[in-house]
Amino acid sequence: MSGLKDISVRVIDGSPAASAPAILREVEALLARLTETGEPGVIDLRGVPMAAADFEMLARELGEGEVSATIVAGGPSTVRETAYSGVWWVTHRGDDGEILSEFIEVTRMPEILLSQPEDMLQSARRLRARLAQST
Repeated sequence: MSGLKDISVRVIDGSPAASAPAILREVEALLARLTETGEPGVIDLRGVPMAAADFEMLARELGEGEVSATIVAGGPSTVRETAYSGVWWVTHRGDDGEILSEFIEVTRMPEILLSQPEDMLQSARRLRARLAQST
């Protein structure tokens, strides 16, 4: 009878697994689709099994672009453009700083950065009231 001790295990220290290259190919396909059809796409990085080396490779290969933003609403979120226009790395953290979710968004502008209609309506009302007080 064989047991766990009979199963061969090989550990490859520091070598990226297949996740990072596969994600990069998916990013390329999503970027092509965005440019051809205008349809955005999202990759949930927490939903993909990745070794630390994979995560580092993905961050290194995507690099950093020219735009970044921090949003503070229900915990801090960071949005940063990668070295590839239209490819964004979005990280949402809890109040304790722990990462809650992390995505690669392939889009012209990440949804979290767009002003919400309700917020704009409230702002218009506030500005109108402020201007009414000053005249």
